[in-house]
Amino acid sequence: MAEAKSQKEDPFDYGQEFLFGVTKATNGGFISGGFFRYSFKKSDRIFQTFGLELANIRHPQERRRPSPSIFGTPFYEGKEKYLISTRLMYGYDFLLFKKAEQKGVQINGVLIGGPTIGLISPYLLRSEGGNLITYSQFINVPGSNTIAGPAGYFSGLDQMEVALGANLRASLLFEFGSFKSKITGFEVGFLAEIFGREIELVPTSTKNYNFYPAAFVSILFGSRK
Repeated sequence: MAEAKSQKEDPFDYGQEFLFGVTKATNGGFISGGFFRYSFKKSDRIFQTFGLELANIRHPQERRRPSPSIFGTPFYEGKEKYLISTRLMYGYDFLLFKKAEQKGVQINGVLIGGPTIGLISPYLLRSEGGNLITYSQFINVPGSNTIAGPAGYFSGLDQMEVALGANLRASLLFEFGSFKSKITGFEVGFLAEIFGREIELVPTSTKNYNFYPAAFVSILFGSRK
């Protein structure tokens, strides 16, 4: 009876886990992207994990500057492409330190990776006259109007390209929570992502890349049963 009671009260006594989160990466914006992960128990300390993440990737030399137009909005000087990374993830969560019942911190080691589908679309700017142009057109066409700001991601969807690649990440997940059925915490780690070709995000740069390493931190929440 004592052994059965101990197993029932074990805060790791669950079989499935659902996680949602938002991420800040060194090669992304203030909020780089968001993800969903599902895990199920393989053994007392190992969970098998599947996930999907969408993230914006930026070139290291992108520079935000104010619009010269009085009513304009800031834009990225030199930028000509968006890169949205769609990451499929498969791997494992390893329980490193188990938290006590109703208190403490649980620490998991996470190793996941998989194929990447890179969605590349034009970064279009809107002139004061209402025309949609690229930054190259703005600086190379005589008499171009003043830039009023970016036109928005959806303005170039009809010209979208796809680049295939792969991703791999290693991280530590710190979980804080008073109840075993709810998850709150954060995750820190490193991500390496490579594409099959160089992606020209900033044509005026001396270097464009097909390999994008980054450090990241994620805020996450979820549930388990």
